[in-house]
Amino acid sequence: MSKSHAAGAIACGLIAGLAITAMLIAGERRARAPSELTQLERASAEKLKLDTPPPGSLPSAGEQAFVQAGHLALSALAGAAYAATVEEDAPVLASGIGFGLAFYGLAHWIAGPLLGVKKPEWTSARKVIAMHTINHIGLGLLTALGAKASRNRQEQAQ
Repeated sequence: MSKSHAAGAIACGLIAGLAITAMLIAGERRARAPSELTQLERASAEKLKLDTPPPGSLPSAGEQAFVQAGHLALSALAGAAYAATVEEDAPVLASGIGFGLAFYGLAHWIAGPLLGVKKPEWTSARKVIAMHTINHIGLGLLTALGAKASRNRQEQAQ
């Protein structure tokens, strides 16, 4: 794994995470209810026996910053995982879609329910499953594109 491959994947993982963060915050404001990500953070805090805001309340600025910082850290880790597990010459479309679906499956179908911080994804509405699937495919594609573009740029510079 080259440094440029990893840097591109991490940078674009962060960009995808920012895009999803923006959608989540906009959804909170529109719905006047905490996002799924905020609810996930609160469920995790309850597991750790930490105080949480009342259910249904919008997050404070501090809580929002904590939630979104965690989400962006996870996005960067996803980029690093892509760089570590996908060969540099892998096709963007196949590797991006495959990685996005694998990450979605691991996070929403396995880890969240096993940790007890999220209801099993198979109990979600089709619309929610479709939205999660599209978001994670987007994350995977953008991460793959960033890794490939960064590597290509480095090769051209040499």
